[in-house]
Amino acid sequence: MSLTSLSTTDHSQCAEMLRRLNARLDGTGTRVSIPSQRLDSFGFEMAVEAAGEKRGGITFAVEAGSQRLRDVINKNVTEQDLLAATHNAFSLGWRRMKLYFMIGLPTETDEDVVAIGELAERVLSCAREAVDPKQRGNVSVTCSVGTFVPKSHTPFQWQGQVPADEIRRRQQLLVASVRSKAVRVTYPDPRSSAIDSFLSRAGRAAYEVVEGAWRRGARFDAWSDCFAYEAWLDAARAQGFELEEVVCTDYDLDARLPWDHTSPGETKGFLQREWRRALAAQTTADCTRASCQGCGVCPGLHTHNVIVGER
Repeated sequence: MSLTSLSTTDHSQCAEMLRRLNARLDGTGTRVSIPSQRLDSFGFEMAVEAAGEKRGGITFAVEAGSQRLRDVINKNVTEQDLLAATHNAFSLGWRRMKLYFMIGLPTETDEDVVAIGELAERVLSCAREAVDPKQRGNVSVTCSVGTFVPKSHTPFQWQGQVPADEIRRRQQLLVASVRSKAVRVTYPDPRSSAIDSFLSRAGRAAYEVVEGAWRRGARFDAWSDCFAYEAWLDAARAQGFELEEVVCTDYDLDARLPWDHTSPGETKGFLQREWRRALAAQTTADCTRASCQGCGVCPGLHTHNVIVGER
């Protein structure tokens, strides 16, 4: 059973819910899980509560291998945070860890790609040091490496996706950089991420393409053996688009975007400012923990943050 939301561990009663669920389900063969953990003490506390007496695998979303790139995407997580969480997890009985990363992030270099494997190997070393020597052979780390998809109404909405051939090159660079057999690297077909980007960036035009791809046989595209990329390409061309061009094109900051007629409340000026801060690797604090960052949502929607309790 999984407790899933945008940020599950931000719920003020998350720990209490997990404790009560584990007590009620004890002996039933049911395991409670929550999504990838935050790399802080509170997130780790949630992992302990979720696992109960079982210590299977634990997942952390790191996103980028280098601190510079984590700052670009405003992740606000350090290597020290990850290593501390790793030591705690493996000293308390975990033996498998999954780390989520992305390839193709804005400003990414080959050094950032190789840094993913280097960080994973440092995590592996930290994990092995935290367990009994007899258990070190059971320790493993998996890097699940997705392809970055630019999304509307974010500071990266102007950035085109990295072409699929270049993503493949970076994937192979990463695999070749990992020396330990206890570190496993998995990644999706970059063409499936191109479909995600098209749906994110095409605006109203995506509707006709979705139907066209379906009529050409696209079904269950999340399964690799059913993925029909050519159906999507043909459907896009039938509507006058080159799918890969839509996906990879950069927009000017003053361009009229296909989704500009909608808004979740933030101002375009705020997103432009955050884009410039990202390029400078300058992080922005969480407004629920620091001062207002001026995104425009609260005055525009007549709302404000209400913090129920301290984490």
